[in-house]
Amino acid sequence: MGIVKASDVVYEYIRRDEEGNVEGITTAVDKVSFEIAPGEFVAILGHNGSGKSTLAKHINAILNPTEGTVWVDGMDTGDEDRLWDIRQTAGMVFQNPDNQIIGQVVEEDVGFGPENIGIPTKQIWERVEESLRAVGMYEYRKHSPNRLSGGQKQRVSIAGVLAMHPKCIVLDEPTAMLDPSGRREVIRAVRGLNQVEGVTVILITHYMEEIIHADRVFVMDQGKIAMEGTPREIFSQVERLKELRLDVPQVTLLAYELKKRGVSLPDGILTPQELADALTGQKRGQS
Repeated sequence: MGIVKASDVVYEYIRRDEEGNVEGITTAVDKVSFEIAPGEFVAILGHNGSGKSTLAKHINAILNPTEGTVWVDGMDTGDEDRLWDIRQTAGMVFQNPDNQIIGQVVEEDVGFGPENIGIPTKQIWERVEESLRAVGMYEYRKHSPNRLSGGQKQRVSIAGVLAMHPKCIVLDEPTAMLDPSGRREVIRAVRGLNQVEGVTVILITHYMEEIIHADRVFVMDQGKIAMEGTPREIFSQVERLKELRLDVPQVTLLAYELKKRGVSLPDGILTPQELADALTGQKRGQS
């Protein structure tokens, strides 16, 4: 079994009136099944209301399925006796870092989680150092979080989760409140955790540029997985993504438009360098 597995997961939001009577039911996740291997980097895309954040909260057992089952490292998230084990295995990073940072000093904040689960003091400080180094924030360890930029705060939030030694980190739109520079900082840190530390990463986002280095991509729409594949396979289907109300990276769109105008280019170009190489190669072939 993978580090995370979902089988026919359904989640319904039930609306009630003031007297507690059911007014309506919204199916946010609708018969979703998938499996994620240890060490994999998976991105989950979707427009607002597609169900991607609701699905993310199932992986950390913040929500439990209305129907179906989610397993984290073989543990059923519906098993209340395993709740803390599940949350130590799959750490969660949210949109707003201010909601997760509680310490007055960066290193104290990062050490809060390990201290809560009874890790010996010497090991806590070792974990704090390794986690801050992993996200490039060690030199800020004595700073107040209030003096950090949004991107730096989010990296501290990630370090706080990493200090718990999770096998998997779920990031629920971690860059939604950041400027482009902060987004790049956070995604660079996330990629490092995956590639260097071997942490399984599940990234929920609607920024297309953030997923080009993922191993696999799920695209959600109306609570279902509408598309699945590598980033190149997904971005080769520009018209389908438009139907799902999603953008594509600017360079991918440029290559797509050039191809429509007769320029011979491969599908699913992901980076400016790929486009430049393809155009240069074509020019050489014509000379």
